[in-house]
Parts: sequence; structure tokens; C-alpha cells
Amino acid sequence: MTISATILMVFLSMVYSIGQTTTAPTQPSTANPDSVGVNSTHTYDVAYTTRNAGAAPNTYVWTISEANASFSITGAGVPGTDYTIAAGADAALQNIVWLKAGYYVIQLQENNPAGYGSCAGTPQTLDVCVGPTGTVQFASATGINQCSAAGSYSTTLSFSGTISYPVTVNVKYTINGSTSTATISIASAVSPLVIPAGVNFLTSLNDDPGRSVQITGAQDSFGGALALGATNTNTLTIWSLPATTPIHHN
Repeated sequence: MTISATILMVFLSMVYSIGQTTTAPTQPSTANPDSVGVNSTHTYDVAYTTRNAGAAPNTYVWTISEANASFSITGAGVPGTDYTIAAGADAALQNIVWLKAGYYVIQLQENNPAGYGSCAGTPQTLDVCVGPTGTVQFASATGINQCSAAGSYSTTLSFSGTISYPVTVNVKYTINGSTSTATISIASAVSPLVIPAGVNFLTSLNDDPGRSVQITGAQDSFGGALALGATNTNTLTIWSLPATTPIHHN
């Protein structure tokens, strides 16, 4: 009796494995809630299951709901206003563009195809915080006035809101009236904005009381645009060095 039962279990296991093929998810696991930026695009997926040599895939129903700060559902999400969603290579993978700041719950229900009993899998959920859009600005509108020197220039930034690092900051800096632009990566909330030495931001042949660096735009690691605070320009004076000649004598 025990041997027969074992043989039956092995047989059923073989039938199950032959009839059902599961492809693992392609996205890395993320923390729950998932923190993203407004106007950013993200891919979400679960394992994809097909039956009968792939001819009959399981069904996947994705639902996005609005929620409060505790991620309790308050109503249906609005396509085109809160988000847009499009299937990827299969129904188990969705590409979602988050359009509006707020709290959302992604819900997924997987079922067997009708010909395989329409059995329901365990519902899955993922909480998503879209913003509120973070803000970046300089901690101070004025830098430290200093004499002309070589080296990089470092100034402190101030962040607020929900931000995923690293942050990409677009800047415009002015040296003796001439402006240039650069894109600088900020690793964390405590990392300063650093203009590298090769820019010669601290070097001047003449007194330059209007040396400045201005933030013109910023994005977090998910591509969400950050708002610019009121203090988006940092200004200082670079004093030129005296042109001391060699000592002469008679």
C-alpha cells in the first residue's frame, strides 16, 4: 500500500511538471512599499506559467488602486491620470508609468486557464509611494569667499520629500561672466555637490565677485523629476592672487 501510494505521488508529480511550465520573474525584488518618482516608468512581474506546451497560459489580472498613507485602499486608480500600464512580453509582466503623486496598491490575481479548472492562486499586493515629489536646493545661498586656488569646489545640498538616490543634478556655473553646464551625480542625502578640479571653479586671474553655481534640474534614480527649492543658486567671490614680481636690488 505504501509503495503504491508513493508511485501514485511520483506519477502525479510528473504529470504536473509536464503540464505546467513556470518562468521565473525577471525583476529584482524590491522593498514594500516601492518608492518611485512622478513620471517614472517601472516594470513589475511575477512568475509566468503556461500549460500544454505553452499553448494555454495562466491569466493575470492587474489592478491599481488609490490608497491613503497607511496603504488602505480608498478607491480605484484612474488610468491616464494616476498611471498608464502596458503588458510586456507576457501578461505576468507589466510596465507602469506613474503619473501622479500619491499612495497606490498594485493587486494581482493569477488563475488557471478555464480548461485547467480556473483555480485561483494566492492574491499578491505591492504598496507603491509615488512621491510626493522630493525637493532639492542648496543649504546656503552663499559660499565661502576665498582666494584663487586649484582644486574642486564642494557645497552642501538640502533634500526633502521622498527621494531615491543617487540623484542626478543638472547645474549651470558661471566663471568670470562665462557660463557652462554639467551633470553631477549625488550619492546620498548627505553627499555634497562637487564641481571637479578640472573645471577650475576656484581659479581666477581677476577678482570675480559673481562666481556661482545654479541648479537647473534634478532627477532621482527612478527618473522622477525633483522640484527645485528657492535656494537654487550658490554664489561666492574668488579673489585673484597678487601678481608679486621677483625681488629686485641694485
